[in-house]
Amino acid sequence: MAEMKDRADCPNIEVNEIDCTCTADCDLQGKCCACIQAHRQNDDLPACLA
Repeated sequence: MAEMKDRADCPNIEVNEIDCTCTADCDLQGKCCACIQAHRQNDDLPACLA
């Protein structure tokens, strides 16, 4: 899988954090693109897609 390129801050992070169902204590909450990629690298799905 390709490495995630650096991006500007997520413009939707405040809205994403409201709807985020994740209970993990990590710095990817609300950063959906990065969260999904991290889970895919572990052959897993985040709570919002499970």
